[in-house]
Amino acid sequence: MGCPKCRATKKLIQGVIKDLQVDAELVEISDIDEIVGRGVVATPAVFVDGELKCMGRVPLKEEVEAWFSGRTANNPVQEPCACLYYAMEQARMIKKAPSLYRLICKDCGIAFSSNVQKDYCFDCEKKRR
Repeated sequence: MGCPKCRATKKLIQGVIKDLQVDAELVEISDIDEIVGRGVVATPAVFVDGELKCMGRVPLKEEVEAWFSGRTANNPVQEPCACLYYAMEQARMIKKAPSLYRLICKDCGIAFSSNVQKDYCFDCEKKRR
């Protein structure tokens, strides 16, 4: 799903998560209302723990590694892709359910987001296994 830049960004992040063996969940949001509601004006956009890290370009591998290791990285300026504008036009024609749910963990009570309805946050779910 998404334009070539969005697919490249997703593949890059999946690779870094695997290479660094980071305990992370990658969630792709395709609901245009949610995208716009987060303040995204150009895609791809990447949020890490709710913080916008990159928008309108494919990030460099070094940047993504820095996000997961807590380091800072330079943010080069690149041309944004136009798939958000295309998606906005498509959203006017098709209205669908949100792709990310706001939930409360039944174990620890923390609020979290997930692309599926579930009762426990990622950490509590791991503890229960």
